[in-house]
Amino acid sequence: MTQFEQALQAAEMGTLSTPIVSTSKGNIDYFGYQLAVHEFNLKIMSKGMTCRGIKLKDLKGYYGLKGKSAGDCLIQFQSLVESYKARFKNN
Repeated sequence: MTQFEQALQAAEMGTLSTPIVSTSKGNIDYFGYQLAVHEFNLKIMSKGMTCRGIKLKDLKGYYGLKGKSAGDCLIQFQSLVESYKARFKNN
């Protein structure tokens, strides 16, 4: 089980308190926000650029991604995002 999956499970069980992410239209899901930001970072990294404060190694470890480059990991990450959206579609 990856660290991301562990965090999801802990949040569902109530043992992990997630921060509130507020927008002008109301609060949004923290994990959805986290996935969107990390997808943005991976897209930038796949173009050969760096992101301040985030490393590919950290993303690979947290989400359980495999591959040498950010482009390899981006494909896996996008399928993870789609499965998350399908799982929490009604929330």
